[in-house]
Amino acid sequence: MKKEVAMLLSIKHIKEVKYPSRLANVVLAQKPPTFRMCVDYTDLKKACPMDPFPQPNIDQLVDGTTGCEIMSFLDAFRGYHQIFMHKDDAEKTAFITLEGIFCYLVMAFNLKNSGATYTRMVARVFQAVLGRTMEAYVDGTIVKSKQSSSHVDDPKKCTFGVQGGKFLGYMVSRRGIEANPEKIQAII
Repeated sequence: MKKEVAMLLSIKHIKEVKYPSRLANVVLAQKPPTFRMCVDYTDLKKACPMDPFPQPNIDQLVDGTTGCEIMSFLDAFRGYHQIFMHKDDAEKTAFITLEGIFCYLVMAFNLKNSGATYTRMVARVFQAVLGRTMEAYVDGTIVKSKQSSSHVDDPKKCTFGVQGGKFLGYMVSRRGIEANPEKIQAII
């Protein structure tokens, strides 16, 4: 757990807090061969209203791949962490470890509406391609093509294994959004 806390601090997904109004315990969920840090938000969940945003129908997603010659499977590792917590709500996610008391600056796994919030974000961002060339269920995504020749029409537009790059006109990295040199040049 110490390693996980250090990593989350280094990428600014959590911060140390001194006097939180709520405090949750951390449990280690075993998922062989590793352990996953999981904060017990039972009390916080009771205080939150339910977000009714629907999850996609798994049968429809699976059926949507019928007839596709080629597919690419993507897992949005820690996908919830792509969504920032509202500054007024961050301390409500406080948890205690041997290293100190911390709260999430990004949406944490195991919050009541994490799934609905993430699904809504995916639906909005990818609305033009969902159901056509892409299907998504929470953080699992499949890119599909009826013909293998069209799956990678322009491989120059694809980049894998990099620490950052341009995405939807923004420069992104583990630090978050950075200034896009092309947009700065346009202003100058």
